[in-house]
Amino acid sequence: MKLIVGLGNPGKKYQNNRHNIGYMVIDEFAKVNSLSWRYNPDWIAYYTKSEDFVLLKPVAYMNKSGVSVLGASNFYKTGKKDILVIHDELDLPFSKIRLSFDSISAGHKGVDSVIESLGGVEFSRLRVGIGHPRNSKTSARDVEKYVLSDFSKEEAKKLKDMKKVGIKAIKSFFDEGIEATMNRFN
Repeated sequence: MKLIVGLGNPGKKYQNNRHNIGYMVIDEFAKVNSLSWRYNPDWIAYYTKSEDFVLLKPVAYMNKSGVSVLGASNFYKTGKKDILVIHDELDLPFSKIRLSFDSISAGHKGVDSVIESLGGVEFSRLRVGIGHPRNSKTSARDVEKYVLSDFSKEEAKKLKDMKKVGIKAIKSFFDEGIEATMNRFN
């Protein structure tokens, strides 16, 4: 059983934020597969499943996502190697994706939480580029405001195609595993 996790923050306030691209991709994957979300209070997450996989959207805010991932992983007896976490990535240009396995969080609080809860980095990640507000005066506060802001109108027009690529990467992860998927999409 594969466990696919989309990271984001719950609530309408954050719905279209850059930080919620993990939710956006996994929601689109559920929609394409005609799956409906259910809430599990023990995991503090929405989930849906098929015969071969479980989709999970933690709703305990980004920096507590690991609790939800661990709960679902334990319930379904999913090994770390069968987990794919989808999240926003500042260090990739907007709309670019990269897959990784067994890698550190690079400061992403949601990924930090998953690493801490699972007790290691031996899981896969689908990192979706949201760009970075780089300039010589960019502060940590500026970066926080950026990730919690909505996509621009120009970016929003490209989200549909970006989600399609994410869905193809998820399907490849199911069918071919992480190494072949990294070779195809990185």
